[in-house]
Amino acid sequence: MKSLIAYSLSLILAATPVLSASAAQGMDQVRLPAIGEPAGSGELSPEEERRIGEQSMVQIRNSRFYLDDLDVSEYLNRLGYRLVAMAPSNSYGFQFFPLKVPEINAFALPGGFIAVFSGTVLAASDESELAGVMAHEIAHVTQRHIARMFERQKGTGALALGSFLLAILAAAAGGSSGGNAASAIVMGSQAAMISNQLKFSRSAEQEADRIGFQILTRAGYDPRGMVRFFQRLQQQSGSYDSSNSYLSDHPLTIERIGDMENRARNYPQSFRKSDDFDFLLIQARLLVLQGDRTADWEEAVRQLRLRLVGRSSGEQAAAAHYGLSVAYRQMGRAAVAYEEAEKAAAAAGGRKSVFIDKNLCETRFLAAGSEVEKEAALAQMRRLCDQNPVSSMTAGAYIEALRSMGRYEEILRYLKTQGAFSQDNPAYYRYYAQSSEALGRHSESHLAIGRMYALQGEWKQAAIQFHEAEKASDGDFYTMSEIDARLREAEARMKDEEGGSR
Repeated sequence: MKSLIAYSLSLILAATPVLSASAAQGMDQVRLPAIGEPAGSGELSPEEERRIGEQSMVQIRNSRFYLDDLDVSEYLNRLGYRLVAMAPSNSYGFQFFPLKVPEINAFALPGGFIAVFSGTVLAASDESELAGVMAHEIAHVTQRHIARMFERQKGTGALALGSFLLAILAAAAGGSSGGNAASAIVMGSQAAMISNQLKFSRSAEQEADRIGFQILTRAGYDPRGMVRFFQRLQQQSGSYDSSNSYLSDHPLTIERIGDMENRARNYPQSFRKSDDFDFLLIQARLLVLQGDRTADWEEAVRQLRLRLVGRSSGEQAAAAHYGLSVAYRQMGRAAVAYEEAEKAAAAAGGRKSVFIDKNLCETRFLAAGSEVEKEAALAQMRRLCDQNPVSSMTAGAYIEALRSMGRYEEILRYLKTQGAFSQDNPAYYRYYAQSSEALGRHSESHLAIGRMYALQGEWKQAAIQFHEAEKASDGDFYTMSEIDARLREAEARMKDEEGGSR
């Protein structure tokens, strides 16, 4: 099963072209060809797709490229589900997540998991452009292109596709050695793949264009957004040299762009102007969070300060102040972060955004100099949670505030009544396990961790945690009964997987 997970991840990562977002990033360009294929019948069921996707997500979440940020994830999922609601058919539970990579890219995993690179959000000029990219990836899922690829990739194909995954990770790591190694891997594995896989890519990409266009327009977005973004990708990729098979097999062709231009030009209906305020806020947030070092955050501050020149109010100014608040928080300067959060709210005027409000509450709490001030900020945060009952980012901020105050019983009570984190969300069990452990409830803590692993299809790790929960034996009758039942289920699943891998 592990080799299948690695294979599935490499397959889908190779399915979308990678283009450099900015030469200033100092990263070598590695443009990978698409390996799509037209939809047809196949043996891989939606349930099997989902299982493979969930297990692949375990690897992604453990990688340094995964951006574990509830604010960005909430924005992407809000936008994503606005599009999914307009898809022609959908039997998937979609999940959209950010990757901290300054490249223009997005890809779909089996089962409806869709990654959006930070560079893609930063490169988009408005929300309709980002929506166009996401609609394209949604179409790949709903048309079952991914399932079809699994039916066709056999034997040595997995090895070559695994090399493509290494190439992407090496390129994303940056630096001359990483980029050169990536290029060598790509060119070395290309010959083994090109004759069998690449001939399917163009039709799949064209179908994703067509269905994505339908999704985009039905959701009310400007259909020209998709065209503008793909035109920018074409410009960044340079001219296509027919003598270079690597570039000539790149699926982003002039014909595809021309087809989309014609569709947008002939689209008869009016479209709503996209609401770009939250988009601007998330762009500013990603400008900061894309970096890991103080020097990166200081550079983000410099860029955001430049955006404020000549601006004292309005959405652009509010977004710049919001980004500055995020940057100063990353640098541990809580008081300045709160000042910038207040400026962001003031610059927005009457323009409301839960991202602005949440950041204001959070930084107010962090900057509080006394217990009285902390309690006031905490109460404000709880009111925001009540006003946004399904917002995971506001719920997460409230839980983290309670945790910093050592109020673990309150966290457990809140988890049992809130609606932002469902019990199919790993974050629910992570918070539950942390609080239970802090209270000395070891069986409950191990049970929660085990359920988190089980949710991700990691049955061996789940069984280990359920064993530990059983050994701790400090839970009540109902807790210990549940542990016993879940341990038996995990062990049965492990046997099934062992039998299936033979």
